[in-house]
Amino acid sequence: TIYSSILSGHFQQGGYSYGVSRMSNTLVQAAICLHQKMSQNFLPTAIRFHYIFNLRDISNIFQGILFALPEQVRYPIDLVHLWLHESSRVYSDKLMEEKDVELFNKILLDTGKRYFEGIDESIFINQPLIYSHFAHGVGEPRYAQVTDLEKLQKTLMDALEHYNELYSDMNLVLFEEAMQH
Repeated sequence: TIYSSILSGHFQQGGYSYGVSRMSNTLVQAAICLHQKMSQNFLPTAIRFHYIFNLRDISNIFQGILFALPEQVRYPIDLVHLWLHESSRVYSDKLMEEKDVELFNKILLDTGKRYFEGIDESIFINQPLIYSHFAHGVGEPRYAQVTDLEKLQKTLMDALEHYNELYSDMNLVLFEEAMQH
């Protein structure tokens, strides 16, 4: 597929490890399977008219994956973490009700277990997996996994203060769900 070509080319030319590079096809198959399950299980209704899933959703998953540098994706498990995060951001963020999010998490877990054999199931349970361009501070925009939510919140608050000094005040509340984005 086009996604396999893009991913494998990016991983090979970008200096990613062999283990990460050879996961391209599996990653694409998992993303397509997840997309099909989302399209089948979450149909649009009058209230949930935005439950429309298309190729743009798959593209958004891979766009997020392409942001990460080889230093952040050293091992296949790192790539799976990133895939989980991007898939959650693309699909789960559209869902309106807690029961829909729970069903999505089950679908994500089942898909992950199916395609990423030998990978510890706990990575699917230990959410939230958060990736951000601000994981290492504002001055170092590298897309990486956030390991310290408090540090991320402080970084974002500092950036907000700086913004408010230059422009009109923006009063934002940075709760955990907001920081996941």
